[in-house]
Amino acid sequence: MKPFPGIFVVGFVLSAAFSTDKAAGGETSSKYEQPKLLAGTVYKANSDRKHVLYKFKRTVTRSGPTLNVVREFTYPDGKVAARERAVYEGDNLVSCELEELQINARGTAKVLRDPKSEAKGNISFEHVTDRNSPGKTKANTESLRPDTLVNDMIAPFLVAHWDDLMKGEVVKSRYLALTRAETVGFKFARQAESTWQGKPVVIIKMSATSLIIAALVDPVFFTMEKGGEHRVLQYDGRTTPKIKDGNKWKDLDAVTVFDWD
Repeated sequence: MKPFPGIFVVGFVLSAAFSTDKAAGGETSSKYEQPKLLAGTVYKANSDRKHVLYKFKRTVTRSGPTLNVVREFTYPDGKVAARERAVYEGDNLVSCELEELQINARGTAKVLRDPKSEAKGNISFEHVTDRNSPGKTKANTESLRPDTLVNDMIAPFLVAHWDDLMKGEVVKSRYLALTRAETVGFKFARQAESTWQGKPVVIIKMSATSLIIAALVDPVFFTMEKGGEHRVLQYDGRTTPKIKDGNKWKDLDAVTVFDWD
């Protein structure tokens, strides 16, 4: 499989629980608010979970109706390798950011919604390949389309479409590829059913809708609870931090396991 640099940086994925209850202070809670703290471990692929590459932590804070999510990938010694941020107003994404500290790059996207319709608006992108060289900046603007997702939004999206997926239907979305300063089309489909530590699970496959991109980028596979909240227990595929190969940094396909207990 040939590499396709920068198109598929994924660091999934988290809450699968939806809530429309009132948060403290009377604000309507966001479906992205839980879990407020979640940890995980990123293992080298095909290492039988014995070779730890990174640790993962998601933390959530609220300020009035604004939800701030920080997702960090750290080396085993605690040093931060990559950081993602997402800001929501209720269930609406306001902005997101990717800090690739390993290569000193940064990408951002801001969602500017139409005051007359929250479903309409624009996405403003900016990506800096080297923060020490401001001239190496790419900017772009796209129209906001339905089901446009960042990493943090994918698990709730899958839960919202769970019945369709279980019927064998294909569910499509747009993915905010910050490293490319654009959105990319992806689709989700049920791949198989299995067991995880004695519990029934469903494997969901995520792959590119473009035949060209699909030929270049390996799909990602999510292991999700079949019952209950359909939490993501593990995913296999491209993740946010990179891996050092000699003097170069390469995109990383790995196995990420989340610590729900």
